[in-house]
Amino acid sequence: MLKHKRIRARQCDWCKREIILNGSNADPFVVTAELKHFCIIQTPGQPAERDCMADYLNDLKRKPHELSVKKELEKEEKQKHKEEEKEKKIKLTPGVLAKLDALRKEFKDRERKERLSKHPT
Repeated sequence: MLKHKRIRARQCDWCKREIILNGSNADPFVVTAELKHFCIIQTPGQPAERDCMADYLNDLKRKPHELSVKKELEKEEKQKHKEEEKEKKIKLTPGVLAKLDALRKEFKDRERKERLSKHPT
């Protein structure tokens, strides 16, 4: 009786292509420290025809730059929004300041009246 050989297969973490990990028909692959599997098709002495790990690393290098650009744009939008709110507050300020001055005058008048009522001269 023949013993069955188990063939382990995984998907490439970049291109989702199936990679056979063991056996006589095993595909060439690379494993990273994060245990990600990538396929690589290369003939010895030639540059790789397909190198998913290089593509993955190049994409990682490009993404932080894209994220930083997005964050800068979001910060600029937030600053513009804050400036618009400040402008709205400034537009409302003259009316508010006028009301505040009127209240201050009223409180001063009340204090004067109370002082005069306590200490008639």
